[in-house]
Amino acid sequence: MTNKQNPLDAVYTEGAVTDAAELYDNWAEEYEADLRAVGYAAAGRCASALASADPMLSSPILDLGCGTGLSGEALQGVGFKEIDGYDFSEGMLALARKKDCYRELFRVDLAQPDSIQDRGYRHAVLAGVLHHTHAPPETLAQTLARLPQEGCIVFSLNDETLRFPEYTDYISHLVESGQVSVVSEEYGPHLPGRDVGARVYVLRKFRKDLL
Repeated sequence: MTNKQNPLDAVYTEGAVTDAAELYDNWAEEYEADLRAVGYAAAGRCASALASADPMLSSPILDLGCGTGLSGEALQGVGFKEIDGYDFSEGMLALARKKDCYRELFRVDLAQPDSIQDRGYRHAVLAGVLHHTHAPPETLAQTLARLPQEGCIVFSLNDETLRFPEYTDYISHLVESGQVSVVSEEYGPHLPGRDVGARVYVLRKFRKDLL
């Protein structure tokens, strides 16, 4: 391990990731331990934010970028029961399949979620997913297109992603064009053990004709 870069270092170093799917496949077995060691908070924060926006808890949830299932466990922990997970890493999905928090799991390109099946999802969660190496800002609109009017998309933008203004610019575009409203936006911990924070957003969809 002395000559091998810590995957967390690679994720937070610009230009270090050339094949994100391969990185996460190779990281899968140590992923949860590595994140818990630095206090990973995004999944829990996103789940709590969605539960506040939809306290009925009966809505089917699309968990995009589910990884090994930390997000699914967090959603289940606040009371959601119908959760499907999608990820681009087969190594991560293999571990998520061992958990009982998902109805079904699917492999998908995070940058092109338009291939996601229509399974009646009410809301979508992207916890720690949006990143310049594998999930561009347009992922938001493509995911929103899979939701009904009044559905919510919940996501986090960590400090590294916030360095790229196109993400917050794209959110402003969605709001200013009347496609979504901001239900909540809160900055807080992401990886406190590394002094990394994140904004967690809840956006509610207005229109079906998202571009």
